[in-house]
Amino acid sequence: MSIYGVTGGGYGYGYASSINNLLQLSSLKTTSSYSAIQAANRVTSTNSNTSAYSSVTGFLKEYQSELTGLEAAAAKLQLNKEGNVFSELEAGSTDESVATAKKSWKVEAGMDINLEVHSIAQAQKNVSASNYAADLATEDMEFEITGANGTQKISISSTNERGLKKTYNQMYQEAAKAINSNTESDVRASLATENGKVSLVLTGKATGAANGFTVSGKTGAAAGLESVVNAASDASFTVTQNGYSQTYSSDTNKVSIGYGRVDVELKKEGTTNIYSGVDTDEITSAVQKLVDSYNSVTNLLEANSGRGSGTAAHLSSFQRGMAHEKTLAAVGISIDKKTGDMVLDKEKLVEALEKDYDFTVETLGGQFGLAENASQKADRALSDPVQRIVSNDLGGSKSSGNASSSGNSAVNNQYAYFANFVAKGAYNLSNYYAVGMLLNTMA
Repeated sequence: MSIYGVTGGGYGYGYASSINNLLQLSSLKTTSSYSAIQAANRVTSTNSNTSAYSSVTGFLKEYQSELTGLEAAAAKLQLNKEGNVFSELEAGSTDESVATAKKSWKVEAGMDINLEVHSIAQAQKNVSASNYAADLATEDMEFEITGANGTQKISISSTNERGLKKTYNQMYQEAAKAINSNTESDVRASLATENGKVSLVLTGKATGAANGFTVSGKTGAAAGLESVVNAASDASFTVTQNGYSQTYSSDTNKVSIGYGRVDVELKKEGTTNIYSGVDTDEITSAVQKLVDSYNSVTNLLEANSGRGSGTAAHLSSFQRGMAHEKTLAAVGISIDKKTGDMVLDKEKLVEALEKDYDFTVETLGGQFGLAENASQKADRALSDPVQRIVSNDLGGSKSSGNASSSGNSAVNNQYAYFANFVAKGAYNLSNYYAVGMLLNTMA
């Protein structure tokens, strides 16, 4: 990039400092050598100068922000840039009803693992007999639940404090509340209702054969709660990779395979293949960001094209587009004839990726692709000197016969001189300021 462009360059001299010093230069109170400048200052109000300064710097900030944003959006699609979306491989499953997959860290290209799920890990479940919810219970509950974390005692009376009988629904609600209030309990209690009947359900908090529990004592109104409906069990699955098969067991359905590179969640018995590939959602998202950023830049340049010859030139460059319409259409992008904005059809982009992946990737991120073109346009715009980007704001292309315009012309010649010193490095810049200090001393 140019060392005196908007981004500042190698000498760290950014647009804000450039404009600030240029405007300070225009307001120096010196001897007759600057009589034209003094005349200009007399006819130009302080408020007007402040407003002009704010307008220019505000635009340049937005100019820099939008163009650097476009460069960043383009980088995510450029094949020669590290971390582009095409190099970020994800793990997937050919049958997500059997198991889902997600990478835990970088996966290898071409990964293909056969996964056979023999059984999934389950939590124990006990269910009491069902009774009509509004019927009155005749027995108390005095039972214990014993699991890995110890024993929990449950005592529920069939009568309330006034000696009135409770309904089955009331007793089950009280039992569930007592069980769930204990954070150390191995189970969670709930009520199951069907056709007006209610039952008390105990479910283990954790899956796996080691996480079972027992119910003993007088279950009373919750008769049958000691019976196991689903036993706690481990998952069993076989992984085949590179011709080698190994069977594993797990007390949870969340397992790691592929040498720890892939996290898998087992869903049901069956067979699926775990593979590596690009994430089309990430690609479409990156292309959408590029399109949005491109539109934002062109809209900014169009709204401010009168500020300078550089701004107008870059608008013309961007309006010529990043590729031929047929090329854009091949990757799901069209041009809105009314606004000139690019529009992305995500479904067409996904279709293009599925139909001809290599062509689509090359069109988007190759050496002569859309992202590279956008990045180059942004880089050229960022490398342009400030004095060219806002030359009209600085009066460079305007002329008038009155004293004020004549004074501004004289001032803006100093802008050009200043920029030339900046372009030639810090040594000349320091000399420039030294001469200015001497002139101030002599004034």
